Amino acid sequence: MAKVTGARALVDCLLREGVDHVFGIPGTQNLPIMDVLRETPRIRFVLTRHEQGAAFMAYGFARATGRPATVTATEGPGVTNLATGIAAAFRGFVPMISVTGTQEDWVRERDASQEMDQVSFFRPITKWAYSIPSATKVQEAARKAFRVALTEPVGPAHLDASRDVWLGETESEPIAPAAYRTLTEPDCSPAQLDRAMAVLSEAERPVFLIGGGVLREDLIEAVAKLAEHSGIPVASLQPTADAFPTTHPLALGTLGRNGFSSANRTVPRADLIVAVGARIDVFSTTFKYGIISSTAKIVHHCPVPDHIGVVYPVSAAVTGSTASFVAGLAQRVERSGRRWAWVDVAKLRAEWEAERRAQVRADVEPISPPFVAHAIRKVVPRNGIFVLDGGNASKHMRVHWEAYEPRTYMYTDDWGSVGAGLPMGMGAKLARPDRPVMCVEGDMGMMCNIGELETAVRENIPVVCVVFNDQGLGNERGWQIELYGGRIFGVDYQNPDFGALARVFGGYGEQVTQPGELEPALRRALDSGKPAVIDVIIDKETLAPVVYRG
Repeated sequence: MAKVTGARALVDCLLREGVDHVFGIPGTQNLPIMDVLRETPRIRFVLTRHEQGAAFMAYGFARATGRPATVTATEGPGVTNLATGIAAAFRGFVPMISVTGTQEDWVRERDASQEMDQVSFFRPITKWAYSIPSATKVQEAARKAFRVALTEPVGPAHLDASRDVWLGETESEPIAPAAYRTLTEPDCSPAQLDRAMAVLSEAERPVFLIGGGVLREDLIEAVAKLAEHSGIPVASLQPTADAFPTTHPLALGTLGRNGFSSANRTVPRADLIVAVGARIDVFSTTFKYGIISSTAKIVHHCPVPDHIGVVYPVSAAVTGSTASFVAGLAQRVERSGRRWAWVDVAKLRAEWEAERRAQVRADVEPISPPFVAHAIRKVVPRNGIFVLDGGNASKHMRVHWEAYEPRTYMYTDDWGSVGAGLPMGMGAKLARPDRPVMCVEGDMGMMCNIGELETAVRENIPVVCVVFNDQGLGNERGWQIELYGGRIFGVDYQNPDFGALARVFGGYGEQVTQPGELEPALRRALDSGKPAVIDVIIDKETLAPVVYRG
């Protein structure tokens, strides 16, 4: 077989897995990989201004495509800078491969510059972390990294090696992915499906609760047909708000804090929750009884057994692919001939729409945040991708966001990392250049990774960022009002004109202070064809709820 360097062997593995973008920053110990990428036109290398930005770009790319994304950095501080984005991928079940350098053998374990135990550092925030000892192990390690990252629950895997390993020689092993990892999930067993149907048959007021398995396996149409045949209304968990279109006649919308009242008023009345491809999260359910009734039974399907029964005891547990669960339950529902049309979804949604519209004030200055959120959803086309940063701005946006198509909604699920929005949006735009991408940011989040505006301009990535600018930390202000008697401390600051900064970087930018200016400014930003920032000065006293009151 042909001899190749460890770096060439790694890049060949990436090509076999369909990787066409690598995000990151070069450094001493990963330069051999960079040298191979230089001569590999099938892979686009995106140089970022910070390793955290690179990790979040990979996160956004993977979320938009459903395929694993790759990020690279050097050792030591390069590794620690990656950690926030890698941890977000671990908590959000996003498949990513991080490849970094590490110290060479001759200086390792001598307290050398930038030396640390990188594998131990990554173990709590990845599914697998490994330091490659020699060039002969590179391909085996890469195959395992992809196998682990793409096995449910999907998530990040980490590899590191020194320059000596990347420059060392090994024999090429051109093994196709199907030869070292499964490409399909096992089916749910008929016995489990029969048990689920038996519990459903006893119910009078069931609700479907839709999770990430529906998105990952592209099952929106199949779930819609199941809902239509059964008459059962559908609510979505907050991390997967785009897993079921809110335009569907049986859609209740998202559940929980900052969710839809149509869902929050219906689900507590249900005597059965059928969770489909779902991991139960705290923002959708509060991890207490209330949104889910203490008397309700639960049929919980999830591809991963250890996600079942974690928060609520279940009457039936079903594991296996989400596709086989939806198909198996649909067959059994059809054979039963039963329908459970127990709630007037159209009436509930109309009531919710009236509540939501009442929040939208076009005559208020400073601009009301709900008005901004409503305008954003109005302006962006139905296939547009929304990326929500951490903070109060995203809470406002959830209330006014409607789901039309799958893979159009992103948030750092169960991590809530402030500063993720812009780089995530850039990754999503690279993955889906045919779609508009809009990032909803607070002012703190915009400042965290603002250097990536240079990356966006240089790489011609036309994302639009809308900054909810309240000159402070709105979410923490909300918590201080809610829990600390309104004693406000340590949350206020001053901001630059973010629109002007965007123009300095070479992008498009405006600052908006009047309600009537907002919608035209958003349209100009989308039409500019450039990375754009619309800086909206909002009323800092109008805060989205930080607790769920029922």
